[in-house]
This record gives sequence, structure tokens and C-alpha cells, in this order.
Amino acid sequence: MAIEKKTLYLMGTQIQLWVEHDQKEDILGQAEQTLIDYEQRFSANDKTSELMKITQQAGVAAVKVQDDLFELIQIGKEQSLIPNGYLNIAIGPLVHAWRIGFADAQYPSKEKIASCLALIDPNDIHLNSETKEVYLAKAGMSIDLGALAKG
Repeated sequence: MAIEKKTLYLMGTQIQLWVEHDQKEDILGQAEQTLIDYEQRFSANDKTSELMKITQQAGVAAVKVQDDLFELIQIGKEQSLIPNGYLNIAIGPLVHAWRIGFADAQYPSKEKIASCLALIDPNDIHLNSETKEVYLAKAGMSIDLGALAKG
């Protein structure tokens, strides 16, 4: 049985899918559609994404999200709070200041970095497990799930 391959560019990265199965075209199509759905929902750069709705309400109101996004944020927050850990899903303001992943990436000023640092505390991500609502305590905060959503 031959391996079918497909390369996609989604979520700011190249994704390679490899399938060895009798129905490889169907499986590749389903996998591609799932990844497109995730990109549309979990993107920190798409103004219409489910994740961006949280950013748009930062410091204003809690946002109800679908179960899978809530779980991803919950896992991300838990991992972000590990002492001396390497993950911080509240890093969005710094990622945006640097324009990481874009052709116009730049070094922000020290002042810009300092203002962003005040917005990246994962303790300021408030989660309501009963209602599946996410609230960012400070205006200007944003969640970046790239490390989790791609992994």
C-alpha cells in the first residue's frame, strides 16, 4: 500500500500529512478539514476566530467558548503556571509586538516590551469550568495557543 502525502500551510507553519490506508484520500481530506477548522477557531491572528473573541473582550467580559477550546486553554494555563516552565499562553502581546511569523517582524522598543510584560501573567486568565467561559483580566491581554494547538 502506497503512502499518500499532502503538504499544507496552516497556523503559520508547514504541515505534512502522511497516510497509508485503503481510503487515504478520504482520510487526508478529513484531516485537512479538521486542521482548517482548528486554524479558523484557534488562531491568534484571525480577527474572526473563536480565540480572538476572547482577546477582543479582554478586561471587559468573559467569553463562552466551545469545550475543546476551553480544555486547550485550561491545559495551557496549567502548564504556564509550572515554576520555571517554558510555556506561557498569555504571551500574545509580546508575540504581536514582535510580529513573530510575519514578513514585517521587528524588534519592539524597550518601552513596548515593558508594557507587554505587564499583560502576560497567566494568573490573569480566569476560567469558569461550569459555564466554559474565559476572562482575561486586563485589557490588551491575548492568548497564543500556537505551541499547544500545533502540538
